[in-house]
Amino acid sequence: MSEQDKPLKPTPDQIKEAAGKVISHFGGYLATWTIDIGYRTKLFEVISKHQDGITSADLAKETGLDTLYVDVWCRNAYGAELLDLKDNRHILSPAMTELLLNRYGPAYVTGTAQVLVGLREVFVSLREWIKTGERIWWDTAPREFVNAVAESSLAFYTRLLNFVAENKDIGSKLTTGGTLLEVGVGYGSGLIRFAERFPNAKLIGVDGDAYSLQQAKLNFVQAKIENGVRFVNSTFEDYAENEVADIALINISLHEARDIKRAVAAMYRALKPNGIIVVSEFPYPDTYENLRTPPARVMSGIQYFEAAIEDQLLPTKEFVSLLADAGFRDIRATDLTPLHTVILGYK
Repeated sequence: MSEQDKPLKPTPDQIKEAAGKVISHFGGYLATWTIDIGYRTKLFEVISKHQDGITSADLAKETGLDTLYVDVWCRNAYGAELLDLKDNRHILSPAMTELLLNRYGPAYVTGTAQVLVGLREVFVSLREWIKTGERIWWDTAPREFVNAVAESSLAFYTRLLNFVAENKDIGSKLTTGGTLLEVGVGYGSGLIRFAERFPNAKLIGVDGDAYSLQQAKLNFVQAKIENGVRFVNSTFEDYAENEVADIALINISLHEARDIKRAVAAMYRALKPNGIIVVSEFPYPDTYENLRTPPARVMSGIQYFEAAIEDQLLPTKEFVSLLADAGFRDIRATDLTPLHTVILGYK
């Protein structure tokens, strides 16, 4: 090997800089688990009730949890800047309370933490799948992960409801008894909230996963909303009803359609004239350069599961093109957060 072909030796400063990047990722991984554990064991909830803070020993006593584990958790939560500390008493700020505990708030993030924790079985399996190319589907995905996806969708629906309330075209159709079609209804938690916000609206829930659809039906019964809703077991692209809906909603799942062009075409047919499609999605970066941001890293991590079910998140411009190709007009996209965009199109 010539001197010219020998790899360059990094300087100590370059090594230090690179190590800092890697260590920050380790810290973020542990912070994600700290959020999950703190939520599931109600540690965050108990701390939030003590405006003047609470010591780790008193926190363990009040929750009935092990003193040593709680103390270790508190140190991790403080180090991750989830908790503040004053006079050795742990405090959950109003902003963190909103982020971590308000399940129906637009900024709720605990569901996302649970999604990332729930991916652990996928990552373990990926050690072999990356060699064999094996794929799965939602009905064989880890149940904890599937449940976490439903939890993480709560904030998406809250933002959607706020968005719809500000959009006169959509709001007026639903307020006056129009029909809302949701494809990829999942457990039905979002459709229930639309039913509560727009009690005059008629509802159609469609999903290709029989288990999720059964859960949706049960959830509607428990919510005592049984009239004005019907369910259809169908994939996106095979949904065959024509001109039945005023609004067609697909929340963070259009990218999973087996044939996305057919899926959008099915939504176009399902809408009445002047109907509106509402596509709620992740705004995945369209260039490599844009991958190096925290939101993009989260979306890139989710791509591991998307690959396992044979699809990928897509950039916003691709959804815009898909809607235009299907015949939709007046298409526009609005970013609600760095992890959430909404694309509208009119029939």
